[in-house]
Amino acid sequence: MAFYCYHEFKYNSAPLVMTQKNIHPQIHLKRLKTNYRLVAVLWALLIILFVTWSQQNINSEAMGLARQEAISNFNKDQAFRIWASEHGGVYVLENERTPANPYLSDVPERDVITRSGRQLTLMNPAYMLRQMMDEYATLYGVKGRITSLKPLNPDNAPDSWEREALLAFEKGELERLEVTDINGKPYLRLIRPMVTTEGCLKCHHHQGYQVGDIRGGVGVSVPLGNYYIIAMQHKISLWLSSGVIWIFGLVAAYFFRKRGEEKVYERMEFEAHIWHRANFDSLTALSNRDLFHDRLDQAIANAKRNNLKLALLYIDLDRFKDVNDAQGHAKGDLLLQQVANRLNGCVRDADTVSRLGGDEFTVILSTIADKDAAAVVAAKILDQLSTPFELDGFIAYISTSIGITLYPDDGTSSGILLQNADAAMFKAKTEGHHTYRYFTSQMNRLAEQRVNMKLALHTAIEQSQFELYYQPVFTVKDGSLDGAEALIRWRSPEDGMVSPDQFIPIAEQTGLIIPIGEWVLQQAAKDLAYLDEVGAELKNLSINISSVQFRMRDFTSNFLRFLEHHPHLRSRLTLEMTESVFIDEQGDPGYHLGQLRKHGVRIAMDDFGTGYSSLSYLKRFPVDKLKIDRSFIQDLIGDPSDAALCETIISMGSHLSLKVIAEGVETEEQWNFLLDHGCDSAQGFLRGKPMPLAELEQFICNLKMNEN
Repeated sequence: MAFYCYHEFKYNSAPLVMTQKNIHPQIHLKRLKTNYRLVAVLWALLIILFVTWSQQNINSEAMGLARQEAISNFNKDQAFRIWASEHGGVYVLENERTPANPYLSDVPERDVITRSGRQLTLMNPAYMLRQMMDEYATLYGVKGRITSLKPLNPDNAPDSWEREALLAFEKGELERLEVTDINGKPYLRLIRPMVTTEGCLKCHHHQGYQVGDIRGGVGVSVPLGNYYIIAMQHKISLWLSSGVIWIFGLVAAYFFRKRGEEKVYERMEFEAHIWHRANFDSLTALSNRDLFHDRLDQAIANAKRNNLKLALLYIDLDRFKDVNDAQGHAKGDLLLQQVANRLNGCVRDADTVSRLGGDEFTVILSTIADKDAAAVVAAKILDQLSTPFELDGFIAYISTSIGITLYPDDGTSSGILLQNADAAMFKAKTEGHHTYRYFTSQMNRLAEQRVNMKLALHTAIEQSQFELYYQPVFTVKDGSLDGAEALIRWRSPEDGMVSPDQFIPIAEQTGLIIPIGEWVLQQAAKDLAYLDEVGAELKNLSINISSVQFRMRDFTSNFLRFLEHHPHLRSRLTLEMTESVFIDEQGDPGYHLGQLRKHGVRIAMDDFGTGYSSLSYLKRFPVDKLKIDRSFIQDLIGDPSDAALCETIISMGSHLSLKVIAEGVETEEQWNFLLDHGCDSAQGFLRGKPMPLAELEQFICNLKMNEN
């Protein structure tokens, strides 16, 4: 397949055709992925920091609650101890649970009997507090302790942790709060100093304490198991919620990453679309003129680097405009698309097919072995494009003209090669179409002349440098004036009078014949009206119509409107057309010619006898006159073949009720031959050369005077 389409965009496809603008999209995509990973890591670290901080808060909150519980219990115990100390203790029934305190045996009133006979014993504050602590520990697990470095009761002897705290109290410390294990379980332990009061001396005076001394400490141990369970529950909730938030954050980041990638892809698609529109033909998908030049420059650079040859083929479709004008642009576009497909099938993958515009195509054969290789491809293209085209029910036939130029033989730059290929194509077109020609140096001179002629024609149209000359047409039988033929002349300020044979072909190829033809019609109508006014009337006026003009889709309707504005032309106007008009069967010339004849316009087939199938047209199309080409008249007397042809044409015209006009009559012998064989009319230098309007006016007046 030739290079004619760009890589289709896919998200995971091969490299795309992109502009070199800003950051390359692939780098941007890589950065998006890197940024996403970075955001994911940072987000995870943030969540970890948050969870860590929250766990610390949960632990701190748990410890705070445990401490609050410890302090509450401590304050409750202290309040009870202070109350009991102020009252010296409490008497209770002596039983197994509250036996007489042996450590109060020196207290005379330790045991009393009530009037009712109940045995009571004194329970000192410390003993009462210890029993209450034991009850509380049994019920709620919170342990309480009264301890001292010099305890009365050995059960109150401090453990190692309490001893350290009591020693610290003697040095001025006011509290110790720590988490330690008791019997393998975690507890928050709080101990504060126990200060000797007046009530304490009753039992402890013999130990040498005085009011205000630190006698020991009161401690509370709060079990942390439940706090740890609650804290763990909070942590689990924290982990779950944080996990959800973490996942949500990752999803959000991923969403923004994907959205960013989509925007990059959208931009890549947009830029690829813009690049494609800027470099490819929208109709055929072939590379356009800009990309063609780029590919040709690359091919030349590669050929130069590797000492190779390449060929450039310039392809122009013959009679494409006929299809466009006759069938409409939709079918014309379809034809161009099919031509593009066939061209692609004629070349290699490494070659480039381009559409320069209109019906002009190029093929770059990137490497060729020799000169003949290009001819092989050109012949293949001619064969492929000569096959009929099916255009939505309409069958189109076209031919092709191809110009071939070679690198480095014909040039070493893209501009020179393209110019040379164009010149060779023009040579192929002028030599009969449906062929190819190699470039020669002579073609450059001709191409330069064509370019200069085209520019000069534009100037001639703008500055009205054209003139109309009129050649009289005479009736052969009696020599009377039958009419005149309008002939265009170009009076160039630089080159003087330019022959129509020089500029008419170029005007037809460039389309300039359209405005020139319109000027001819308007000027001829104006001149004929003038002749009518001055009394030099013409019965008939012949005007040449180019096949390019006639094939315009709206030619007939425009011409009929022209007649409406110039009624003096009716029944006096003859349109002379060459055989190429009748060849265009796609444009249905018979219908349009019939429409013109209905409005009084006569049709003459110009240059009759020079074509290869003219006789068939006389049967199929409405024609009023035949004009014998001057090439047959010139050798009429000396060449029996030309004489026989002229005789045949005159006879055929007579049998078909067609008028026959001979052009280029320059001798009396020619005139007499035409007279003897029944030719209707003739024109030529023998009776009257082409002349401007003023001379024609005088010429007609002189004829009238001679008749009188």
